[in-house]
Amino acid sequence: MHSYNARYDVAMKKLHKNVYYHTTAGGLNVGCVVGEDAVVYIDLPPDPAEARAWHAQVAELSDKPLRAVIFTSADRMSTEALAAIGGPTAIVHDAAFAPVAAPTEPALAQPFELPVPTAKDLNGAPRLTFSSSLSVVLGVKHVTFVDITFQGGYSPDACFVTLRDSGILFTGDHVTYGHPPNLAQGNFERWQSVLAGLKKSRTITMLVPGRGSATNTPAEAVDATLDYIRSATTRVKALLRAKRSRSEVGALVPDLMTLYAPKIARSKSSPAYEVLFREMRAGLEHLYDELLPKDE
Repeated sequence: MHSYNARYDVAMKKLHKNVYYHTTAGGLNVGCVVGEDAVVYIDLPPDPAEARAWHAQVAELSDKPLRAVIFTSADRMSTEALAAIGGPTAIVHDAAFAPVAAPTEPALAQPFELPVPTAKDLNGAPRLTFSSSLSVVLGVKHVTFVDITFQGGYSPDACFVTLRDSGILFTGDHVTYGHPPNLAQGNFERWQSVLAGLKKSRTITMLVPGRGSATNTPAEAVDATLDYIRSATTRVKALLRAKRSRSEVGALVPDLMTLYAPKIARSKSSPAYEVLFREMRAGLEHLYDELLPKDE
């Protein structure tokens, strides 16, 4: 009998001998890497009860301590979820706490092992930040490198997490598959550049998107994300050419919902419809602001 909260169906999927992922009740993907001496999480279910359920099921896989939770972007952070699993170290990009800071020069990956005396407090949980890249090292005899690299397209602090030499990449919300990406924080030029580079990669063989199923055809998931960004951009540019106001972007949402919304969110009677409608509208408003000529 499982010890975790039965309210949640925490169905972990195995990607590799020591790498797992789980899709939360809200459709977000979270990951887990089990090392010989510790465990690392990649994002957390935002709901504290579901976070506890996930944490309890991982404990059935390994009795090793949780070393840290890597957050792929600041909007994935939940202090309540962190507290629910005991307040482990949170690893986040610098921009999560200083949004105006943006690293411009690459830096060498820094190995990370607890304890870190300089880690700051995050509502009771220690915090470790980085500017360009960071590596979490698990194990001694059988070493696993969890590499975190700043990308900054989806949001000012968005990162990729790669399991070195495994071909497995957790993209966070830079990539969504079967679900439109949230455009509300995007730097669209950088985002599309990041995705173009990812599409050319020959080392990534398994991609875990922020939403949607993991896939061994990464280019297909990347193309799906790019297609939505380009489609939304085309529509918003047409709105601007017609000199329509920002408030009118909402009229674009139904058509985009028809083309890109997952089945669960296509019916107006579904609670998921209203949630996605608001998210898509906010993204289009941000896109409108970004495309608006700067002298207007």
